[in-house]
Amino acid sequence: MLTITQANGTNVLTIDAGRLDAAIAVRFKDTFLAQELSPGPVLIDMTGVSFIDSSGLGALISIVKHLKLPGRPGICGLQPSVKTMFSLTRMDRVFAIYPDVATALATPAQ
Repeated sequence: MLTITQANGTNVLTIDAGRLDAAIAVRFKDTFLAQELSPGPVLIDMTGVSFIDSSGLGALISIVKHLKLPGRPGICGLQPSVKTMFSLTRMDRVFAIYPDVATALATPAQ
């Protein structure tokens, strides 16, 4: 469901749940909160997520609030339906959105 790796000093959180919805949102958030991150920026890779609902968005926001990051967290790999949900809910203003991990890592932090 969630893998955390390091790349160029960035914590890359890869979500491979397929769906980030009410059925798994609480478990996803709890799984994340049980992890220890290295200091540094965070990038959320959502390439493996084809659907997200309001519960999934709520879990992401809870995680971001928990992290207390100085800038906007990065997110990448949004599938078309997920990207639409981010636009409709204006989450595209909360997260710095990138097409993929490589582009995000090559872009200076926002």
